[in-house]
This record gives sequence, structure tokens and C-alpha cells, in this order.
Amino acid sequence: MNDVTPSMRLRSAVPDALVPAVVGARLLAKRNKPGPLARAREEMEFLLGTVAPDRVEEAARAYVVRDVMRSEMRYHPRLICRQEVQNLASLTAARATGRGVVVSFLHHGHYEGASAALAAADRPLGIVVSPDMLGPAAPTFLKQHVRAGTSTGNQPIDAGLGGKHLGGLLARGECLAIATDVPGSSVIEFLGEKRLGSSGAARLAAATNSLVVTMHAHCESDGRLWLSLGDAVEPRDFEDAEDLLRHLVQTQEEHVLAWPEGYHQPRLRWGVPQE
Repeated sequence: MNDVTPSMRLRSAVPDALVPAVVGARLLAKRNKPGPLARAREEMEFLLGTVAPDRVEEAARAYVVRDVMRSEMRYHPRLICRQEVQNLASLTAARATGRGVVVSFLHHGHYEGASAALAAADRPLGIVVSPDMLGPAAPTFLKQHVRAGTSTGNQPIDAGLGGKHLGGLLARGECLAIATDVPGSSVIEFLGEKRLGSSGAARLAAATNSLVVTMHAHCESDGRLWLSLGDAVEPRDFEDAEDLLRHLVQTQEEHVLAWPEGYHQPRLRWGVPQE
């Protein structure tokens, strides 16, 4: 399912201590190429254009750096898979109830390492992943993404198995990490703009009466990565799955604004409603 390729072995063989030097060399090579910065501006304009337009340029430059760091650090799980987790007690208590638990997250921060960090701090869980991330035909970077995310015992769960299968796991009391920012048909406001997202995770939680814990990514000025968890919420405390989805997205906004360049390809995650 996730065979190690020669390229993966080669990049993983670089000592962790030399990763900053590799990142620096790659950034130097990009310095005179307009493409990376132009693409980064598009990503940050999409994300910040309405709520913080004055921050787009600075965030775009930081995004270029983070993008290179992301592509290297996934080959060095020790750098991203042992992040400190604040309010871990929220997840531990939710799992102790014996009910299903949905860990709701965005593609913000080093999210493959984030799920691994949860397993290291608590115990393994299932990570719902796109079918194209599994199997021998998966691109090398996606294979490594899965490899890092499962390095502390997590189990990848193929989203292609469908809601019935995922709901069955939750009904049995399993804990599943599910991204909230995936393409869908639900119109929701995020950072001042209407976007199209998926209510799939919220609907699964509501249908199985599973607790929901949000996971948030953070990065300090010195580069230290860490995570925080929200308090568990009850699906029945919301009018419907769409109302729960709005809550899950809104709780992420302040954390994304605090570290916008940490959001990986936001244009890929959200659709734009047709006028």
C-alpha cells in the first residue's frame, strides 16, 4: 500500500540537523524564479484577501518558505510527529466515554505530523484519507505523507469506502481524524468569503452521536510547532449538521489568521460558489 521508493529513502537519509541547510539551498535556487512567489500570492490572496489584504504579500513570502519546509520535513517524522499537544485531556476524556470521536482539522500546519503527534501523546486513531493517497500508483510525496502520518501507529482509512463504513467505525467507538476543508456542496463563510466545503464529517458525527474535537495548528517565531485541541462538542447541541460545520470552521479562523502561511494550498481545499 505504501511501499518505500528509492527517492523516499534518499530524502529520509539526510540527517535531521541538515534539513534547514537543504531548505535554504532549495530556497536559494528559487530566488530568481517568479513562479513560486506568484503562486503563493494567489494562495494567500484567496485566504486573506477579504479579512487582511495588507498581509497578503508578507504571508506569500512566508508561504514559499513554509512550502519548501513542508516538502522536506515530511521525510523527517521526528521533526513533525512529536508536536506538543495542549488540552490533550479533551481528547482523552472523549475517547474514554466509549463513543465515537471525530477529530476535525484543516489542512493547516504539518497535518500529517499532527495526527501522528496525537497518537504519540494519547493512542492511535484512524485517519480518513483520499483513495489517491493509497496504493502503488500514489505519488511519492503522498506515500511519504501517509508514512509520516502512520509512523506512531495510526491507521489510514480509505474515504472511498463511504459514509456507511466510516459511520460503522464511529458507531463502534472508534476515533477518526477527518479534514473539514474538503470539496463539497455546503456553502459556508470562512474568513469573510463564502466557500464550498463538505459537511461529511459533521453529518457522520451527528448520525452516530459521536463527540467532535477540533485540532488547531500553531507555529512559534522560533519555528516550534505545536497543537491545541478544543473541548469536545455534542452534535445534538447544534441545529443540524450544517450548523455544526459552521462551528467547526469558525473555531479555526483565529488560528489560521495567526499563521496564514501554514495553510497548505487553500485554493485546493475550498470551492467557490457560482454567482
